[in-house]
Amino acid sequence: MRASLELAGLAALGVQLWPVAIDLPPAREPPAEAVPAEGSALRRPLFDPSRRAWTAEGSRDLIQRPDPVPPVLVLRGIRRDGVAVRAFIDDGSGDPTWLAPGDGRGDWRITAIGTDRVSVIQRGRRFEAAFLGEPATLRPAPFTDRPLDLRP
Repeated sequence: MRASLELAGLAALGVQLWPVAIDLPPAREPPAEAVPAEGSALRRPLFDPSRRAWTAEGSRDLIQRPDPVPPVLVLRGIRRDGVAVRAFIDDGSGDPTWLAPGDGRGDWRITAIGTDRVSVIQRGRRFEAAFLGEPATLRPAPFTDRPLDLRP
């Protein structure tokens, strides 16, 4: 058994030290039509060998800009003075303020103030923020200079 292990070790050492010239096969050149051109990552469809140039409407800077940050409403407090009710809301703008029903910022407005929650409407959609609970993440404001809608 020991002799066979020694023989296997010598064979492995011999393979490592034996001078053998291994020639790699010559590099194959891709066909001329498959050579990627300048900016080929921007051509569509991406995995089709016959890609075509950019076809979207508008500039690339307009289309590739980052998405706007959605406002996140955090209900910090509720104040009731007789009939008047106000909610202390932080929307992430850096200026938390007391707001009454009908007040708001941007495109959202407070519709109702409950005992522990505030209902908000934004572009026809309702959201709720709970006191000491989960904040309400609203939809981001749409771009004013958005590209043309290409869908019919």
